[in-house]
Amino acid sequence: MPKQIYVLCQVSRGFWENELYVSVGETSAFVQRDNVRVDELPEPNKEVAGKVLAFLLHQSGDRALIELPGEPVVGGLRNWVPMAALATA
Repeated sequence: MPKQIYVLCQVSRGFWENELYVSVGETSAFVQRDNVRVDELPEPNKEVAGKVLAFLLHQSGDRALIELPGEPVVGGLRNWVPMAALATA
């Protein structure tokens, strides 16, 4: 089973109260709000920095293959990110 981690992301509001739109590199998805950590919710049409729960699938050198838990918008749910993008909860 893949390890759960948090990944640095950009966060904006989703269409529904219980979701947020997150961007990680070239991937973006609608994710349940419970899976996203932000200091404050973004205002409409604004982005804030945050952390999204993800699954660590593979590590290679200075990068990691992650999978986001949600509905993909741009790209798929899997994306290679720099190890520096991995965060603590």
